[in-house]
Amino acid sequence: MPIQPGSGLNQSSGADCHNPAALTNDAPPLPDRAKRARALAAVGRARIGNTWLRLGSCVIVAAVATSIVGTIWPLFWAVGLLPVLLIDRWVFSRLLQASSTGQAPQRIPRVIAWTALQSTYGNLIAVMLWFSPYVPGETLAIIYMFGGLANAAATLRMSVPLSVAGAGSTIAFLLGLPLAEYLLNGARNPLDLMPLMGGLLLLAFGVNLWKSLLASDAAQLEAEVAVLRERQAAAAAAAAKTSMIQRMNDELRTPMTALIGASEHLRRAAQSPQARAHIATLVQAGEVLKLVLNDLSDLDRLENGQLRIDVQPTDPRELLRSVMSAFRAAAQDKNLELFADIDPNAPPLVEIDAARVRQVLFNLLANAIRYTTHGGVRVRIQAQAIDAAKVRLTFIVADTGAGMSRSQLALVFGRERLCAEGEGPGLGLAISLRLAKLMGAKLTAKSELGEGSVFAFTLDAPIAARASTAA
Repeated sequence: MPIQPGSGLNQSSGADCHNPAALTNDAPPLPDRAKRARALAAVGRARIGNTWLRLGSCVIVAAVATSIVGTIWPLFWAVGLLPVLLIDRWVFSRLLQASSTGQAPQRIPRVIAWTALQSTYGNLIAVMLWFSPYVPGETLAIIYMFGGLANAAATLRMSVPLSVAGAGSTIAFLLGLPLAEYLLNGARNPLDLMPLMGGLLLLAFGVNLWKSLLASDAAQLEAEVAVLRERQAAAAAAAAKTSMIQRMNDELRTPMTALIGASEHLRRAAQSPQARAHIATLVQAGEVLKLVLNDLSDLDRLENGQLRIDVQPTDPRELLRSVMSAFRAAAQDKNLELFADIDPNAPPLVEIDAARVRQVLFNLLANAIRYTTHGGVRVRIQAQAIDAAKVRLTFIVADTGAGMSRSQLALVFGRERLCAEGEGPGLGLAISLRLAKLMGAKLTAKSELGEGSVFAFTLDAPIAARASTAA
């Protein structure tokens, strides 16, 4: 999720991003202003979110209170509650808007006063219930007031002044009503103070609950900041890796190209077949080094989602021949046979990304020759018509090398991870897997230790228009 520096509060993540330094590993704690903005925004969202729930529950209480009190005053109270809640929603909407843009006010006396006022109005129904002629009225009044305290703890706890304003009025009614009844009855019956004692006991538990909620909010904030720090560190590491790979490519590609070019000139000027063979080996080594650089660059682009497929009319037979010609010298040096079998039904031109298909075949063939010490490597093209305009091409690379165990195959094809140095396939095969997936193709393998490996690269390709017209 993108984070804009200076935004003050990100509503989606719930974590403050006002100071970019706060997201780094060495960042100081969140600034007080940012904490305040985040807290007030959380309060605003909570108050707005439960407006209609408060209204619905209060209407139910008013309906029940009407039968207990015996008058219609609870209904008048419910009617007056609607504009109170609408004003409350408007007040906290403005507070949320200001806090979300990083402009949270330093002092909010009007919001505090309004919170205390609307809480006082909401508790008037408790007075009606408490002094009703029926005992259930007191019970319902206590339940209603504790519901108000729970609502204040849930919606206002992120701001201490607002919590005091919202819960203070309810606490005053909760403790004051039993005391007022006791005094109105002549202060003769101590049992009238039992609700007061029960209220004090429940308040003690409520304070502990409120502290627990605050601790939970603080822990959540720390966890969110830690996640953002990790994302920031991962993004910085990815950027550093990309920069390093790009710098390495720039530094090595120019001298490597000059080396390959000079080797080609030497090979053409060489007099003896032995000299030409050695120079061909030098050229082949340069091509392999160039492939490794391309693989590193493509791996970074694949991880960043920047690699694109460029489809062009291509002759698959010529593509395979060009790849195999690059490895003939390496195969001869190891006394390996290098065969090519081409399906006569293969179309002369298909729409594929020749560079990426060549890269996959290059990597498969390089691995086959690298891990084969005797015998040879055979490459086949199989063509299967899907319909009149599309063909399924399968490039099969089979070798008589050391092979791979099932665990090595699972490591590469099941988890798409690189194998350890010197064991099994390396960077090229891992990139080939990702390139195949990007092209909508499939790369599979069959292998047994000591019996060689067979890799199959299958892709569906449209037949080029020029080929179909020529036919």
